[in-house]
Amino acid sequence: MLHRHLDFEDDIVIRMIQAIALMAAATTAAANDYPTLERVDHVLTCMRAAGGQTVDNLYACACEIDVIAQQVSFDDFSEARTFEIYKRMPGEKGGLFRDSDRAEEIVSRLEAARADAKKRCFIGGRKAGRPAGPAPAAKAETAQ
Repeated sequence: MLHRHLDFEDDIVIRMIQAIALMAAATTAAANDYPTLERVDHVLTCMRAAGGQTVDNLYACACEIDVIAQQVSFDDFSEARTFEIYKRMPGEKGGLFRDSDRAEEIVSRLEAARADAKKRCFIGGRKAGRPAGPAPAAKAETAQ
């Protein structure tokens, strides 16, 4: 059995690589705490709202939930969605969801994340200001 002798510098490099890998895993895990079912539901709902199940909408809507997940924890996302859904409830029961400082704070944070995602992910299949369809061809000028 052959053993490679690691000197002090090799050991430091290996430990640094391990530390970087652990930090990257921790960062990825924090952004991916949304359950798969919630992500899929969000993407399908977004695609329906954006005009249907197209590849462009798939990428844009998957991007949207990724951006939201980077900015809002899943617990806060769920709580904000609950406030959004039940604030429409009539009467006093709905008032619990409409007249809450917590609701205003958390829903506004989710709305800000959505707005950022819409800008970054081009929901709807095209960039802002770009017309639908192919780009017009440049016309050649002719001298008369």
